[in-house]
Amino acid sequence: MFQQIWRVVVSAICLTQLACLASADPEANDTTIVNGTDWKDTEGNTIVAHEGELSRFNGVFYWYGSSYENNPKGRFRMPAGPVWNGVQVYSSTDLKNWTYKGVCLPRPEKGFGKVGATGRAHVMYNEKTKKYVMWYRWFVAMPASFLCVATADHPEGPFTPHGPQQMGTSTGFGSDMNIFQDDDGKAYVIYCDHNAPDAKPANGWRYAIRIDSLSDDYLTSNRDGVVIFDKGCEAPAMVKHKGKYIAVASGVHGWAGSNTKCAVADSPLGEYKKQADISEQKSWGSQVTDLIYLKESDTVMALCDQWWNSDKNDINKSRYLFLPLFLNEKTGKVKMEYREKWQPLKPSK
Repeated sequence: MFQQIWRVVVSAICLTQLACLASADPEANDTTIVNGTDWKDTEGNTIVAHEGELSRFNGVFYWYGSSYENNPKGRFRMPAGPVWNGVQVYSSTDLKNWTYKGVCLPRPEKGFGKVGATGRAHVMYNEKTKKYVMWYRWFVAMPASFLCVATADHPEGPFTPHGPQQMGTSTGFGSDMNIFQDDDGKAYVIYCDHNAPDAKPANGWRYAIRIDSLSDDYLTSNRDGVVIFDKGCEAPAMVKHKGKYIAVASGVHGWAGSNTKCAVADSPLGEYKKQADISEQKSWGSQVTDLIYLKESDTVMALCDQWWNSDKNDINKSRYLFLPLFLNEKTGKVKMEYREKWQPLKPSK
């Protein structure tokens, strides 16, 4: 009997020591983001969530984005329709380990969305309707670019499309876009207007950036937009930090990197005061696609696309950057920094 008890005790001690060793293993609990590398999901597959967005629901991060599988050259507008793969979604609790959850908005078999390119999907939760609301861009041909809405009961979908929405532009169109939900539950859409009033197509589209407030159910624009950047911008994003509203956008350089433009206001609809570019080296060869506030570290993190890096022949292998963005409360200036390695959820020392 004594020997049996002793074997049980020894086994328990060994299991405890093994558990301690596992928890002490830095690889097991490492949440360090390593920029400049190919990121894999928990199954070892390359993460494909381009021109994407990060949302957080009930403590879980969701990464929505586009796949360019079967479209290595990055066809868009009308030619992209037959090869569009739907909106992809991943989930994570630490921003490091991402689990693929599937396609949350598939390509329609008929009707609107069957042709053209869909992208820049962004999701927020409406407390009143208990629905997850997705806004996204549907791009057919210049200047016909629409902002569309879809809803779901769960963050991973499936999302049901509700069709294009009329925006606060002169044409009702909108292009590259993002959404923002304020602390009071009100929501806004920030987007690119190709057709600003004095746009001259012969000399190129104007590419202004506007913000509209949304209806209480987040499904329609109130068309009360204000212009933040009057020309030469795309890929906008918006966040609130330290009581200030920060809007950013890239220049219009196609797939190339672009320095990040910035404007700051005391309220969502402005007045916005423009600042100097907040990044260096053309945003380190990238384009900002989203901003998210991380309460654990009191930091804003930028999600960026590094188009055509690391494979110049396959855009679906393009990499991403997670970079910190800081607001100096004394000067009011915003700055984005490059970090090869960092842990976004841990406060900076």
